[in-house]
Amino acid sequence: MDRALTALWRAVVALAHVYSTTLVGRSVVAPITAAPRYSETAATFAGVPMRVGWWRPGRGSAHPALMLVIGAVPLGIDFPELRLAADGLARAGFMVMIPDLPFLKEERLDPTGPAQIASAFAALAAHEAVAGRPAVIGFSVGGGFLLAAAGREPELASASAIAVLGAYFDLRTYIASVASGAQPRGGVTVPWETSSDVPGRMAAAAQRLARVPAERAAIDGALATSSYAETLARIDALPRRVREAFDVLSPSVSWSRIRPPVFWLHDERDGYVPVSEAYAARAARPRPERVRMLVLRLLQHAVPVAIHQVAVGDPDQPGQAVGQALV
Repeated sequence: MDRALTALWRAVVALAHVYSTTLVGRSVVAPITAAPRYSETAATFAGVPMRVGWWRPGRGSAHPALMLVIGAVPLGIDFPELRLAADGLARAGFMVMIPDLPFLKEERLDPTGPAQIASAFAALAAHEAVAGRPAVIGFSVGGGFLLAAAGREPELASASAIAVLGAYFDLRTYIASVASGAQPRGGVTVPWETSSDVPGRMAAAAQRLARVPAERAAIDGALATSSYAETLARIDALPRRVREAFDVLSPSVSWSRIRPPVFWLHDERDGYVPVSEAYAARAARPRPERVRMLVLRLLQHAVPVAIHQVAVGDPDQPGQAVGQALV
């Protein structure tokens, strides 16, 4: 089969499996695809032990491969929507690896996170059952960590592609949006409807960065204002060690060093990561031909929405209903 047709077929199978299972309770592609083979192993990546989930197509011995980087969910690789996505990708012919990254399960802003992601990817790339160069998909905060890793860790330079859903671009601006309930759009700051659980979770994650009382007090002070500009200014005035941790975890700092092509999908009404992060990445892209973005309403953050909610468009262009490719 032609490569383009093969890629299209795989995309259709994976999406049809996820959406039909989500919306009507059963997979429309299950009767025509082989059930995936699932297994688990234990591994240590960048000095951190963790579980690793593997989904392999039901037939064959060598396959194109994908690594999925989880979002900040306590269930990790046991999160049902994540397993559903991995199952759909395996039915589409991909071998899927998901490292159960502890720092994301525990919702920690861990500066060693990018190294853990890179080490896991290296293990996948060296696997005997992998055909060709693997790709990586990151979800939500995990997508931000993935992009930070791609700009800093050499192992990810060999990835065939990097895709993210609802990722952040700059940890500083992301936290400022969460704290203030606002986001920068078109040169002005506009309200952002934040999911109710996000501010508390983000505050707890930021506070865990503190090692001494002075750092914790500074972080608490940065999160105490309701002004986006003031929050950002206070973040920029945090103690040096904390600011350096923010830099390590911000794709914006190493954006120009990412070698694989990047595909970025974002829900324009995302209540967990503001869509302004996608627009900031678009504005900062160093190589336009290597970055493709799409703002849409097919997702609720990184999870499929109910069919009656589906619409596509650019919030900067009201009335547009065919999708906005940010290319």
